[in-house]
Amino acid sequence: MAIKRYFASADTTITNAFKSNGIIRGVSGNMGQSDILEVFSLYDQVSVGSRELSRILVQFPISDIVEDRNNNMLPASGSVSFKLKI
Repeated sequence: MAIKRYFASADTTITNAFKSNGIIRGVSGNMGQSDILEVFSLYDQVSVGSRELSRILVQFPISDIVEDRNNNMLPASGSVSFKLKI
């Protein structure tokens, strides 16, 4: 079984964590161009019931994958499995 690797073309972490003052949320928090991707959830950190969450967004070169499938470098749909390694 051959392995074909595709690398992410863009990634970032977004969050709604509270700023250091504990009052205002950083709702426009975007950590683009960071060395790391962070996923976290914090509960009751600022007040009872408060939740702070982060998510990661990863973009892959889908056009490259489609092109490889059209050039028969990838098996037909249903005959291949994709795995995300982070």
